[in-house]
Amino acid sequence: MAKSLELLFNTSLGKAKSLSVADSILNLTPEKAKAAMESISALKLFQSEGVDLCATVAGARYTERIVEDIFEV
Repeated sequence: MAKSLELLFNTSLGKAKSLSVADSILNLTPEKAKAAMESISALKLFQSEGVDLCATVAGARYTERIVEDIFEV
């Protein structure tokens, strides 16, 4: 199973946006995750057509996915 950290933000237009981080630190505390996300938001690095994609912090969660190969060539 592949586990990743999903960072949930709201855009400056109020729409939901997420960033997935593979190979992330596991067992982050809510305080550390929120502080890191607030830093990302403050940098305003992610913008598209004048919209701030990470304007406000909405949450964080770990996600897992199961990959089952059917065949390989």
